[in-house]
Amino acid sequence: MTNRLLDEAARETVTGGAATPLPPVAEKRPSPSTWHGVTRVDDYAWLRADNWQQVMHEPSVLAPDIRAYLDAENAYSEAAMAPVEELRKALFKEMRGRIKEDDSSVPAPDGPYAYAIRYAEGGEHPLLVRTAREGGPETILLDADAMAKGKAYFRLGGSAHSPDHRFLAYAVDERGSEYFELRIRDIATGEDLADAIPATAGSMTWAADSRTLFYVHMDENHRPSSVYRHVIGSDPATDILVYAEADPGFFVGVGSTQSNAF
Repeated sequence: MTNRLLDEAARETVTGGAATPLPPVAEKRPSPSTWHGVTRVDDYAWLRADNWQQVMHEPSVLAPDIRAYLDAENAYSEAAMAPVEELRKALFKEMRGRIKEDDSSVPAPDGPYAYAIRYAEGGEHPLLVRTAREGGPETILLDADAMAKGKAYFRLGGSAHSPDHRFLAYAVDERGSEYFELRIRDIATGEDLADAIPATAGSMTWAADSRTLFYVHMDENHRPSSVYRHVIGSDPATDILVYAEADPGFFVGVGSTQSNAF
């Protein structure tokens, strides 16, 4: 199956002296289903993985025939766009030239520090930084460009510093699944604690004690459905459920009020 699909993607026809790749053709596998007395047949239902929840966590378990077809589609896309590769690079360079690459947010004061997000020229991911309000050098709390180096995929989710300014909680997705792992960094040492919480929505908020975190858990259907409480140093498997939304029509979020009273 894999070789056949890739061969189809590589086929070419010559029109007007230019080689044009032909797209792969997905196999038809009729799959009937009846709803409200009406039967419909979907020839391509097989391309929707029955184990999609598991695939979101571990892409390697995707069915080989589905992966083969997706690889063939990607091969066709690359072949079809190859003649305009230099134009694509030129357009990208021009668009990037119109963007202020070393951009930064307005520093947000909080206690003795001012926190900000900035980008390095040529970088693709943010740097989380802070500066003492009385003056002094900038401290880089998190360099997402460095963290992304060598990875096929990387995305930084939410982040939040603790009220005592000792810890930085942040979330990362390194698979493209949109399941974020929540981590906690000791700002003084720059090292992450052993606490690593999987399958979160990527957002979090601190309690006033600077030891407790509230975060949103993503369920098996990829829905942010519940809020948990984590205490630094404890096993994430023992985190306490604070709220669960049973209605699948709603998504859950968690945050602090501006006054930090709630």
